[in-house]
Amino acid sequence: MTLTVRLDPQLEDALNRYCRRRRQTKSEVLTRLLREHLAATTGKAKTPYELAREMGVVGSFASGKRDLAEHRKRYLKEKLRAKRSR
Repeated sequence: MTLTVRLDPQLEDALNRYCRRRRQTKSEVLTRLLREHLAATTGKAKTPYELAREMGVVGSFASGKRDLAEHRKRYLKEKLRAKRSR
């Protein structure tokens, strides 16, 4: 469905800046915001994972360690030991 929305110049500029920073189209941003708003008003809450995924937090940092999840305890112990030795 195509929808036309009239925005005042300041809001349009803000939307353009936001879209450039996020590297998303206006349609992507407005569709996501509308879905979030409708979900919030209907009481359907998103999970923390869904929110983090939408914000781009999930998968956005690389540790360089391919076995981080598998050996997380070992890596945590190493970090804590290094912090104590300072």
